[in-house]
Amino acid sequence: MRTHAVKLLTHEYIARKMDLDITWSRKAAKLPPEVRRELAGRLETLHRYFREITPSVNIGISRSYDGLAFQSYDGSVKLMLGVRRTRTGKWRMPTYYTVAHELMHLVQFNSKHIPGGERACDVFALSRLPPRFIDESPTYLVVPRGRRVRWTREDAEIAHELALEAVRRRAAGLRRYAAWWELEFERRVSQARK
Repeated sequence: MRTHAVKLLTHEYIARKMDLDITWSRKAAKLPPEVRRELAGRLETLHRYFREITPSVNIGISRSYDGLAFQSYDGSVKLMLGVRRTRTGKWRMPTYYTVAHELMHLVQFNSKHIPGGERACDVFALSRLPPRFIDESPTYLVVPRGRRVRWTREDAEIAHELALEAVRRRAAGLRRYAAWWELEFERRVSQARK
């Protein structure tokens, strides 16, 4: 069953289930079944917030990066995700936010309404994700010192709320919406600490 999200505004979507057709690279296919199930589950969960991308995704493993996204001219998609076994034998998975950031790059490739670039990718990914999936700080937006290692649920809620507003402001003509998000996030976080 494949349904599409309903567009409410330029950035708000009602999430509906879309089945993914996931294939695995040779290296990814060698991962334990429970690790592949966890990765597939994260992709299934997040794909509904990124309706513009194809439902067929090839998953590969990246040893150097947390995530990379590729799309060929024929529309085929490859996500390289950083999955590693730690010294203790446990598997280190990419965060929900890392996967969402890479899915947002795929949306950038397919949309004329979303600007390219890493900071834009962060803002638009934050605006689409519910705060429960913003499980780490944005990668390319500047956040106050110490916030990257001590990211909280409250930080995620503020980040999401401000990203929605930044996208609205961009639609109204603000060109420096990412810088606005950074300044406003710092102000709101410092107020919350007092």
